[in-house]
Parts: sequence; structure tokens; C-alpha cells
Amino acid sequence: MHPNLRLCAALIAVVTVASACGSDADSESSTPSVDLSQLETGSYQSTPRDPNMSKADATGQAIEAVRLGAAVPLPYDVDRSYAFQRLNSPRLRSTSKLPGSMTKIDPAEFHEVTDGLIAGWKSSGERREQPFLGRQAWIHVYRFETEAQAAIAAERIPAKQQKLGTGQRVEIPGYPAARNNWAGSVLDSWMAKGPMVFGVRIDDPMTEPPDPAAAIDFTQKAYAKIIEMQAGYSPTPVDKIAALPIDTDGMLSRTLPGEEDHRIDPLVPEGAVEPTQAALARDEFPGTTKPALVDAGVDLISSESTLARVYRAENTKAAQRLMAALIEPYSRFMKPIDSPRNLPDAKCFDRKDSSASSSGLTPICYVVYDRFLARVTASSVQDLHHRTAAQYKLLAVDR
Repeated sequence: MHPNLRLCAALIAVVTVASACGSDADSESSTPSVDLSQLETGSYQSTPRDPNMSKADATGQAIEAVRLGAAVPLPYDVDRSYAFQRLNSPRLRSTSKLPGSMTKIDPAEFHEVTDGLIAGWKSSGERREQPFLGRQAWIHVYRFETEAQAAIAAERIPAKQQKLGTGQRVEIPGYPAARNNWAGSVLDSWMAKGPMVFGVRIDDPMTEPPDPAAAIDFTQKAYAKIIEMQAGYSPTPVDKIAALPIDTDGMLSRTLPGEEDHRIDPLVPEGAVEPTQAALARDEFPGTTKPALVDAGVDLISSESTLARVYRAENTKAAQRLMAALIEPYSRFMKPIDSPRNLPDAKCFDRKDSSASSSGLTPICYVVYDRFLARVTASSVQDLHHRTAAQYKLLAVDR
């Protein structure tokens, strides 16, 4: 059966407007009537809480990192063939207190090579869905307090990466100041521009014999795209960063909080309300998700862990279209299951093959409330039902 037909069949109980499966009907869907008092939420948070509980620290730099991330391209933005993102990480942002992730640099060494860092962001992408069958790319952007500190970092980072061995010096056309190292099948490139440092890494495991031409071409285009998008970033003055609000329009306070053991670092909550561009940096299928988010008019996405995510779409019908688009890439691996009790319009799925690896295939539910789409995951179906009910109640209560 064609994937779109499978998808429409799976969603027929939820999507009541004809447009969900391809019609252009103009009528607006209404939020279904749900008795919130009958929802079974288990022990999960079901009333809005103080979003400041999710602050990484008091500096506000983690919030500034999100603002920076909204102006950082995905590899997909540079080259549409980088439509997948298996090597993503919940930890995308970095600050003077939160170490970032760089190849060949231990987290304990991160601040040694980034002295003066204010905020940083990372994105990644791959050309093939299956591991190691095509080129992979990473993009880093870091903001420093001064241009001098950025220039030093642009020297220290590649020096640290090449400490155990260097490769071949190559040139990136148009960017003579970039420091580039081609070793084996990998090109690492770093460049300072004012108080910013840009980094691009390309791993090309399939080209035989190894040839840096494709990596050089991508890096050249990546630098151009980074500079283009950074023109839209307005750095918050250093003395104003600590006052940046963590929440926007109450979205984070109404997003199901994560649990300590699901955070990449239990001591550092990862809560954030992110513009679409920033949030896409952790999406597994940017090639299909980004067009769907644009189509749905999504402007903000909130999350505090990988367990729950809330998308704010243009309206209810747009949220329903987005739900269909987000479900489709997983239709090969997932089967429909019962929705939570008293929440029949939620659409839930579990692995078709129970013996398959649970990585990326945990039970999942989608549910729409008004213009919001919630995506909730859990390790078991019972837990998933409680989480989904709690997330729906968070969105609906006191509205």
C-alpha cells in the first residue's frame, strides 16, 4: 500500500476535515470536547508549572543559544540531499557553563578551547537513512565576548583536534582564513568572523579513493549559508542576557516536563521554547519535517526532554496536517494502538516488530488541542497513555 494511503487510514479517526488526506476544504476544525476530569494522568504533571524550573543556570546564556540556533543552518539547508539526521543529540546548545560536543575534543576540554564563549549551537545531517552509507555533515556556530577570543578559539579548536595526527591542508575557495584539515575521509574546517566562530565537518566514508572535492564544495556552500543566516541574528547585549525569559506565551509551562533519568545531564534541564529553525536541529527527518512545519505555519516548538514536544501551528487544521506529516516517515515501522482512555482523538503507535531495537521506535502518541500538536513518547504503552493524557490536560486546562 502507498505510504500516503496507509497514513490516511491510520488518521481517519482523528482527522475529521477532508483536507487531512489531500482535500483543500476551507472549513476550520474545532477542538473536540474532552472531559478533562476523566483523563487518567497517573503521577504526571497536568497543571502548568513555573517554567524557570527548567533554566539551565542563571546566566541566560542557554536561552541566548536558542536565539543563535534560530539563525544556524542545517546541512539540509545547504544541500537538500542531507535529508536525514540519525546522529542528532538532545544537547545542541553550549555556553560558558555547558560544554558542547566537538569531535576529538573531550567535554572536559571544551572550555579550554572556547575561552570567552557566550553561546553556541550545533546542527547535523546525513545523506542516507542507513548508517555510514553516505556523507555526514556537522555545522557549529559560536559567539564569543570579543573578536580576539573568537580568533584564538578558531586556532585552538583545530589544534586540539589534530593533536594526535594531522592530515592534508586544503583550501576552501573564497574563505582563505579558514583552517582546514583533510584526514582520511574527513574534512574539518574552522573560521573566525568577528566575535563568531564557524565550524564545518564532513565525513565521506563511501568515496574511493578518498577525495576531498565534495567536502570542499559543501564547506564552501555551508560558510556562505551560515553567513547569510547569521545576518538575521541580533545578539543580545551581554548585560541583558541574564534577563532573557525562558518561556514564550506560556508554551514551556504547558509542556510535559521530563524526568531526571531522561535528561542528557540530570543536573541541567534542557527546557526551551525554540523557533522552528532551532528545533529542527534535533529532528530525525528534516527533509520531510521542515516543509511540513512551513506548510503548517509552525512558529514555536517547546520541549524539556525527548519525551514530549509541543508544536504551535497556524490553526487547528494546520496542526492536523502536521500530525499526518510527522507520522508518515514512521509508518513503515509502527502500527496503530489504542488511544488513552477518554482521549479518543489521540493517535498512538507502537513498533510493528516487538523484537526490533527500541532506539527511535518507542511507543508514541500525537494529539491536537486547538492550534497545538503534542508529540509524546514513553517506554511502555501504559506510561505513554498517562503521559499523553497529562500533556493534553496541560494544553487544555484553564483555557
